[in-house]
Amino acid sequence: MKIKNIHILLAIIIIIGGGIFLASELDLYNTTKVRTPRKTVEGVYDIIDIRGSHNLEEIEKYFKLPASSVIEAFGLRPDTIPEFFQLKDMKEIFVPVDDKIFGEEKEYWQGHTFKLEYLDSKYLASSEFTRIVAEETEGFAVKGNTTIQELLDSGITEEKFEEVTGFKVPDKKSVSLRDFIVEKGFEFGEIKDKFAE
Repeated sequence: MKIKNIHILLAIIIIIGGGIFLASELDLYNTTKVRTPRKTVEGVYDIIDIRGSHNLEEIEKYFKLPASSVIEAFGLRPDTIPEFFQLKDMKEIFVPVDDKIFGEEKEYWQGHTFKLEYLDSKYLASSEFTRIVAEETEGFAVKGNTTIQELLDSGITEEKFEEVTGFKVPDKKSVSLRDFIVEKGFEFGEIKDKFAE
């Protein structure tokens, strides 16, 4: 007896289809995305299984961490709706801070610690940034490990630097002021006091 191609095709469809049906009935095969985190041996939800697609409401439900605590801890807007805010949305909030600053602004922030705050997708204008930097650098004290870049960031102009030290600002601004002054044969204390005037 010769088996026809159509019979082979039907047998393959029945075997595969029947296998999928049987597996889904036995809950061994699921075509929908499971959002519930796995449980540990102790019967609690495993924090390793937290996904970016989980929203704050689910975090509260599964991990007993109040959404309001997450909102406060990450400095999110107080009117954030836990049902709609997914964890992956934090990437959109915090990453742009690094992407939106360049040049002198980036150098300044890389050398200073600051509190990251939600900026609501409207970033500071250049004049606003300059005002904030000026306010933060009031009372700046020159120390031995202060770099030339930090000195310039504190508001000392290149002209003032040249007037005080007698030398132009070097290309390598990451060198400490003390090392620069000592290399030129001067006492650091004298020069440091002149910058404080």
